[in-house]
This record gives sequence, C-alpha cells and structure tokens, in this order.
Amino acid sequence: MDINNIKMVGIGKDVPLELREKVSFKDIEDALIKLKELGLEEVVILSTCHRSEIYYYSQKISPQQVKNFFIKYFDLKEDFLTYLHQVCGLEAVEHIFRVACGLESMVVGEDQILSQVKEAINTAQVFNSAGKILFKLFRDAVTLGKRARADTGIKDLALSISYIAVKFVQEVFNDIAGKKAFVIGLGEMGQKAIKNLIDKGADVFVTNRTFSKAIELKEQVPEIHIVPYEQKYQYIASSDIVISATNAPHYTVDYDKFKQAYNGRKICMVDIALPRDIDPRIGQLEGVSLYTIDDLKRTAEENKKERLSLIGVIEKMVKEEVKEFDKWYKTLEIEPYIKEVSRYAYEVYNAEYKRIINKLTNASEKDKENIKIALKRVANKMANKMIMHLKSNAY
Repeated sequence: MDINNIKMVGIGKDVPLELREKVSFKDIEDALIKLKELGLEEVVILSTCHRSEIYYYSQKISPQQVKNFFIKYFDLKEDFLTYLHQVCGLEAVEHIFRVACGLESMVVGEDQILSQVKEAINTAQVFNSAGKILFKLFRDAVTLGKRARADTGIKDLALSISYIAVKFVQEVFNDIAGKKAFVIGLGEMGQKAIKNLIDKGADVFVTNRTFSKAIELKEQVPEIHIVPYEQKYQYIASSDIVISATNAPHYTVDYDKFKQAYNGRKICMVDIALPRDIDPRIGQLEGVSLYTIDDLKRTAEENKKERLSLIGVIEKMVKEEVKEFDKWYKTLEIEPYIKEVSRYAYEVYNAEYKRIINKLTNASEKDKENIKIALKRVANKMANKMIMHLKSNAY
C-alpha cells in the first residue's frame, strides 16, 4: 500500500476572493457522488470561505483528473488550472493537520476551521464517501487541532475587539454570569459584543438611537432586553457592565449626566467606538473601570504577536503527528498477517483447552474456567509478541 495514494487537490486562502467564490461547493452531496463516479475510493470535501479542497484516496485517479473535475464541475476556463494546488502522501497528511491547527488560516490558530474540518468528515461519512484511511486522517487532524489550541493556549489569545472587550470585563468581575450588561449601539461590533456577553451568561440590555433596529435585533436575539435611548443613563447607573459602540461624532455618555445618575456601584465600562463614546473623565470616578479602543487594540496586537510566536510549537506537534500517522499507515500492509496470527493463537488455545478438559473429567467448573483463562493468556502473550515484531519491521 502506497501512502502517496492519499492526495489533495484544491485552492487555499492565497487565491483571490473572486476566484475562490467560483469553486465554492454549494451542494456537497452532489459533488461527492460525482467524485465517487469518477472512481475515487474515498473522498472528503473541505469547502470554506477561504478554501475548496478535495481530499481523496485512490490508486488509479491522478491529481490532474481531479483538477479537470474542478474545471468541468464549476464550468471554468482551462487557465484556472494554474491556481489549483496538489499534494500527496505525507505532504497531504501534513497539510490537513496544519489546516486543522489553524496554521493555514488568515488568523493563526482561529477556531472556526476546526469545526469545518470536523463537519467535512462527518458529511463524508453520512454520504459513505470516507473510508478507513480518510476517517483516520481527519479524526487525527481534529484531535490534533484541539490539542494544539489547548496545550499552547492560543485559543485564549483573542484578536476580535468585541471579544477582547468582554475578556476585559471578565478580568474585572472574574465571572460575568448573571451580571447586568448594557450595550449602547447595535452596529457590527456592538452585536458581536452582545453575542459574547450572552455566551458568558450575562443579562443583556441594549439601546440604539434608531429604536427600530433594536426591535429587529430582538427578533434575532430574543434573550436581549430593549431600552429606549432616552432612558440610557437610568440603565447605565444600575448596570455592572457598559459597552458602547456607536458611530456618533460626539460623546454619547456625558460626564455630568452620568455623574448625576451614578450611585457609586462597581461598574466596568468599555468604549469600543472611534471617536470615543464615553467621556474619559468618567474613568476617574471611584468604582468605575473604563477601557478604550486603544487598550483593546494594544491587547489585540500583543495577542497577535504571541499567536505568531506559537507557530513553531504547533508545527513541531504537526510533524510528530505526521510520523505517528505514517506508522499507522504502514501497519495496514501487515493487517492480514496480524489477523492470521490472532486467528491461529485462538485456534491453538481453543484446541488445547478442549484436549485438557477431555482428560480432566473430574475437574470443577471453576477449575475449567481457570484453565481457560490461563491458556488464553499464554496464547495472547505469544501472539502479541509476534504482532509487535511484525509492526517493528513495518516501520
């Protein structure tokens, strides 16, 4: 069995967006069926906004034939072939491991690709297009991706401003579950902050100068509570957390109005607007922790540097796992021999047990069971020794 039968053909993040869009698989089932008809023994499609890749196992079908499939399936011109990348054997193994670890992502170590890799193999299994080899390959990739993120801590190094805003709040309160959070502004960053707060268990109140936008968001996110914009100071004063993310050209949280409503409670305020929403003098009041966009950006830059510093560590993990997969693959060639050794060991143990029991006519049931266990143990030990020898010669 040749490991070079494992192959990948596709495009990645470095190909221009307008070209990536042309080869985005909309109907995975249809594509898998057609690829199987092409003669592929096993096939998995990984299709995301940054990559469209076909992983397959075949002794007969060449990468060029799969490239031609891309051209025909998506009705492309021949010159698109220059953008299609191919790898095979251990290079293909290393590639999917790197992808699952986030080493081939726009943001090193990002989480979304890991769930997409998992979804790809699950879909292939549903449609019976993934066999023993690709299932093992993708399962190992997902396991490695999880371990790389957990062991290095890269998953905790957030780059999203909205996510970091919530992390700052967590550092103030340790646990924000059940805390009252008030979000001003429902643009993209405001909505991301809302989602992160809800995920952490906060009780989220929102307000927006355009009230209809808050109503629309309520339909999508029923967990939120809507507050009329003119009542914002009343709710700010009674909140534990305030995140402001409007597009206003002036302060939307005025110092004097805030001070008048403020009751001295511990409150964490995060201003992720530019220009700023919250009068900076508010941060000087006792009990108030105020963070600005600069604080968040500084953390994002530090996190980015730390993520990049972890690339070498994760690459080492990838190399080690490629070696382990290679060892596993080589044992496939000796599987028939391993099965034969196990079968023979069972036959010998079973025959010897029957021979002894036929002679020991007065043996108790307990004695018979002990004899059976002892013979089986001896047979297994001898078989395992032979199997270990077979495996060591295969590597």
